This record gives sequence, structure tokens and C-alpha cells, in this order.
Amino acid sequence: MEKIRVGLVGCGGIANGAHLPPMQAADGAVVTALCDLDPQRLHTTADKYKIAGSYRFLDYHDLVASDVVDAVDICTPNNSHCPIAMAAVAAGKPFCVEKPVGVHAFEAKELLAVTEAAGLPAMVCFSYRFKPAVHYARRLLEEGKIGQVISVYAQYLKASAFMKGRRLDWRFVQEVARYGVSGDLAVHMIDLLAYLIGDFKAVCAQTGIVVKERLRLDKDELAPVDTDDYCNFLAELQGDIPASFGISRCAIGNANHIVVDLYGTKGCIRFDLNKDDEIQLCIDDGTGKDLSMETIKVPRDGVPKQMQSWIDLIRQKPPACIPTLKDGVACQSVLDALLESADKKQWVKL
Repeated sequence: MEKIRVGLVGCGGIANGAHLPPMQAADGAVVTALCDLDPQRLHTTADKYKIAGSYRFLDYHDLVASDVVDAVDICTPNNSHCPIAMAAVAAGKPFCVEKPVGVHAFEAKELLAVTEAAGLPAMVCFSYRFKPAVHYARRLLEEGKIGQVISVYAQYLKASAFMKGRRLDWRFVQEVARYGVSGDLAVHMIDLLAYLIGDFKAVCAQTGIVVKERLRLDKDELAPVDTDDYCNFLAELQGDIPASFGISRCAIGNANHIVVDLYGTKGCIRFDLNKDDEIQLCIDDGTGKDLSMETIKVPRDGVPKQMQSWIDLIRQKPPACIPTLKDGVACQSVLDALLESADKKQWVKL
């Protein structure tokens, strides 16, 4: 079987960290073309991955149209996700896209409609679905180990907003990102809980900006930050299950704190994705024994890998956990509801 030839757009940190290395290792795929607006970044990445000079593009339209590209991997800032994906669909090529799908729910829904009409496979890169702890937690929930879920608590905390010398990159600019920490971090937790528990029914959010100015990228001149640094919110999930979320990029002492607690009528599941090969479990078996958490090692074997899963999706053999474009659209609707709720200071139904 011939390998699927992948063209990647956007040669930044997420591409070099989470896409290109595993794509090169994926069975049945080869990266044949790269695109970036920054020539230096493009050529540095292309040299590293031995991409031929004629397949290094500054315009994504040229990459999408290239006859050496079968599928498109989109790793660009938020506001260009949907336009690039639309171009891929127009060319009849499958795609995967970094989260969030776009900058508005309506454009994500439009993309979903044309993608489904074209019959093309598409994946949204919700990478935490592919963690062993998440797979094991879902299995325990399906088996009813903790009974009926009655409440959920989720945290995603970082201190990246206080990174010394960090300038006004695109994540701090509403025109490009629209969402701040909500679209960068909260969206992961939204997808995780939708995957583990069910759809979001309503949200009530509080957002804010802590670092209000940063130096521009191109000169030593301060400019305003207009995307949120924190997003704390309550949610009502499917089955009237209440959930509480604490999301921040201003949490000093946290490099990448990702913890989820799932409480049920018979027990609790907790996982920390910094230790993604273990979970903590407490089960009330009715014997009156001490109800303390037990740490359980989770096997990595058999857990799908994100980029391999995309290739398998294109070959029509996706794993059950694959995050679809429809999942991405659902998350986008929650993001828009969070912004509306924070602005109006009230609950917003979905």
C-alpha cells in the first residue's frame, strides 16, 4: 500500500513538537511538503526533515494544490485554520487541524458541512484523548466502577503568561486567536469531559487578563493584550451533571498542571496527565473500609497515537477515540458560549 503523502502548514512549536516527529514515525505516511509564512522557520524545519526545496511553500494554496500532497496537516494560528481546511476540502484532500477548529462556531459549522458533503475524513487534534490514563478512565466509567457520576472537577494550570521576555505573540491578540486561555487550554478540558461524560448543556464563565501589556514582536513598544489569561467556569453536562473548571496561564508554580476528578455514587477516579500512565481510584464496596485513593499503573500498550490515528482515519480504520470534526464543532460552540457568558455575566445554554 502506498504511503499517504502529508503536507504540513505552520512550522511552529506545535508542528515540531507534536506533529512532525510522530508523523515521520507513523506507519503508512510520509511528510513530503511544508509551508510557513516565515522563510527562515520554513527552511530550518524543512532542512531538519529533509524536505526538497521545491516542496517548501510560503503560500498554503500552493501546498494544498501540490501533486505530492495527499492530505493536509494544519498547525497555524487559530484564524487561518478554517480557510486552510476549506482549501483542502476544495482540493479533495483529507485534513487534520489543531484545536480550536476556528475562531467562531459558525465558521466551524460551515467547514463541517462542506467536509461532510465532500465525504472527506477530518480530525481535530485533541491530543489528550490519546493518553493512557484517559483511556483507562473511560473504560472504568463504561464499566460503572464508580456508579453514577455526580460531579466533575477539572484544572489546567500553567504559568506561561509570566514567562520572562515573552512578547505579544498571536495567542495574546484577539484578531488572530479570538480566544485566549479558553481556546488554548480550556478547549482540551472541554473535549475531555465531553468524551468521558457527555455533551455540554450550559456554562457560566468568568474570564480576565492579568498581564495587560506586552512588547510587540517586531519592536520594543508595548501593546495591549486582549485575550483572556484565565477562564474559570461552571458547566452543566449531559445528565444534569455539574462540572467546575479552573483554567489559567498565570498560575505560578505550575508548568503544566492537568488534573481531572470524576466523582460517582460509588467512588472516584482522578488522573493527572503529568503522570499519564497512572490513575488514582477509590471505590466504596460497602464494607466500611478506609476510603482512600489507590494509585493504579495503566498500560500504554494498545493506546492509539494521535498522528497514526489520523492516517488510520484516512484509510478508514480509525480508533474509537478519534476526535472528529463534529467533536471540534461542539467544543467551538462551548467556547463561544464561554465568551458570551463572561461578557453578560450569566449562564448561557447550548
